[in-house]
Formats: sequence, structure tokens, C-alpha cells
Amino acid sequence: MKEIEEKVNYCLNCKIKPCSQKGCPLNNNIPEFIKAVKEENYKAAYKILSETTVLPGVCGKICPHMKQCQGSCVRGIKGEPVSIGDIENFIFQKAVEEGYSLKDVIEKQESPDLTNKKIAIIGGGPAGLTCAAFLTKDGLDVTIYEKYDYLGGLLVHGIPEFRLSKETVKETVNRILDLGIKVEYNKVLGKNLKLEELEQNYDAIFLSMGANKPAKMGVKGEDLEGVYGGNELLEYNTHPNYEGKTVSVIGGGNVAMDCARTIKRLRSKRSKYYI
Repeated sequence: MKEIEEKVNYCLNCKIKPCSQKGCPLNNNIPEFIKAVKEENYKAAYKILSETTVLPGVCGKICPHMKQCQGSCVRGIKGEPVSIGDIENFIFQKAVEEGYSLKDVIEKQESPDLTNKKIAIIGGGPAGLTCAAFLTKDGLDVTIYEKYDYLGGLLVHGIPEFRLSKETVKETVNRILDLGIKVEYNKVLGKNLKLEELEQNYDAIFLSMGANKPAKMGVKGEDLEGVYGGNELLEYNTHPNYEGKTVSVIGGGNVAMDCARTIKRLRSKRSKYYI
């Protein structure tokens, strides 16, 4: 607790809010939720966060904070920025520990124009889950169609366990579903799920399958055996035997780093890898 107290007290609670308005894609009200933590009103902090995000336990862990909120923090101009990601994750953990759910903090804003409207969401990853949560908040009847027998998408099969625990993803998903969202598992678009049929039964369809196919570089040899796309490698977990092998990872972004760190954990001491 002392560590988190130091982090929240370091925040200046700026009125201009560059961390929120410039740095956060979701416009989370960062100074306000930090203020609530300072006052030890953790439920209020969770409620403030839930106005703009239903993934605080995820974003607090894996968002590129230094490029976004922390990168726009006023305190970072002459020193270290406020540890916004750590504070966001702390709020999520407090919600779990103290037992309040999204239903306890989200205020439904039902509109007569949306009454009895039905929405189908194809894909249960972060985009689909977020869309489902906020549409349900607005009073719509939402069903998610997911190709796997679990929800989470990229959060499960694209982010390694050492960066984001499956337990955190599971807790996040359960909180969202607790809002009253229905799910149909093992539904693959174009196979046992047809857009034409959904159009007959729903007022709107949201496509959130993701784009988990690697971009081709267009270079000679990229289709040879032993060459893998990073996203597919992480999703399907079909790693080759790295023992004694030299591995090259082409790229230096998040996927490249996740692949490199995963391979390092799987390889023997004799292997080498390059980025």
C-alpha cells in the first residue's frame, strides 16, 4: 500500500489532463480516478474507470503507457511520469478483492429508441467484449458469437502468460458477461455461422474478428519451411523445437518482443535469437 500511496501522491491532478485528453485513446479520466485512490475510495475509482473502459486489469498491464498516457504526463517533462498503468491495475485488483462488480458501478442508460433492439457481435476479443459491455449498458440485447470455446481472443492466445495472466483475462471476461451478455461458442463465420441468417434475426451486427494474419514482407524465402508469422505462432502455439537453433525475429514491435521472449523461455541455452 505504501508503494501505491507514493505513486498516487506523485500525481498533480492536472486540470488540463493531457494524460487523458491527449495520451489515452479511451479518454479515461485519469486525474479523477487517481484522486479517488488518494482518498482511498477505491469503488469510486473503479466506477470512474468503468465509464470509459471495461478492461482496466488488462490495460493496466499491457497498454503502451509510455507512448500514451504516461508519455503525455506533465511530470514526465522534467522527471519520471506518474505510474498510471500500475494505478489502473491496482484499482482492478481492489475491485476483485473487495468484491464489487461492473454491475455495481455501471449505470444503465436505457433509451426508448433502443428498447428490444438485438445486436450480434462476431468475435469475443477485446473489441467485441468492450462493444458488448457498452451496448448492454445502453439497454440493448447482445449476443457474442465466438469461434473458440473461450472468450478473450488476442488477450488469451496473443499475449504471453508472463505479460498477462489467464486468470486476469478470465476475471475480466466474467465481469463483462455478468452484465447480461449471451455467448454462442464454436461459431465460425462462413462455416457454421452465416451473416445472412444473423441479418434476419438481429438489428445490427458488429464484426470484431481481429486481423491475426501476419503481413507479408514480399521477400524471397518467406514461404520456406521454418518461417513463421508472429501472430499465428502465438495464437496456435505451434512452436518448433528451438533446441540448439539460431532464431531470427524480424521486427521490433510488441509482437516481435512477445515472440522473442516466448522463444527465449522455450529454447535451450545453446540457442541464439536476434531481433
